[in-house]
Amino acid sequence: MIKLGVTGGLASGKSTACRFLQEKGCPVFDADKVAKDILFSSPEIWEKLAQEFGPDIITDNGLNKSKLAEAAFSSPRNQSILNSLIHPRVRKRFQDFVVEKEADNKVVVADVPLLFEGDFEKLVDYSLLIFTDRDIRIKRALERGNLTREQIENRMELQMPEKEKKKRATYVIENNSDLEDLRQKIDHLYEKLLNKRAK
Repeated sequence: MIKLGVTGGLASGKSTACRFLQEKGCPVFDADKVAKDILFSSPEIWEKLAQEFGPDIITDNGLNKSKLAEAAFSSPRNQSILNSLIHPRVRKRFQDFVVEKEADNKVVVADVPLLFEGDFEKLVDYSLLIFTDRDIRIKRALERGNLTREQIENRMELQMPEKEKKKRATYVIENNSDLEDLRQKIDHLYEKLLNKRAK
């Protein structure tokens, strides 16, 4: 079985690429979703975050999502604090996911925004970067309507530079065109992976 880690910056089309792979029968581990499940169901993590970011992070109903986002995306230090609490647990969940899926699948996909930053690349055989020009990413992110331009640019600044990701990724797919173009490129990569597995 081949383990493929897929990453990409905000609004790059990474999740769409993973959906295309899922349509081919590849199980997809959604690291963001798992991280949120862990974060919002772990009071011991909340206490540690309150010590770092202030007590108003916690409300009677659990974590204050807006306060947490404001704190976590305000500086590299704060993001590092949050990631250090979450990433080890997410990596463990992925290892369990692989054990569960390995008997019946040729390719397992990990959808991981912070593949390189989170030390996740050690857990996969190959890495794929979905690369999209910055202006296109900003336009797509604004069209989603849930972040301001300033918030989008701040989050981009906190991520590893795309140039560095390109150096580290096994494969790079440019996603500056339409969905059909991306689908064709994913199809081609999938066939390449199957050929590697057959050797």
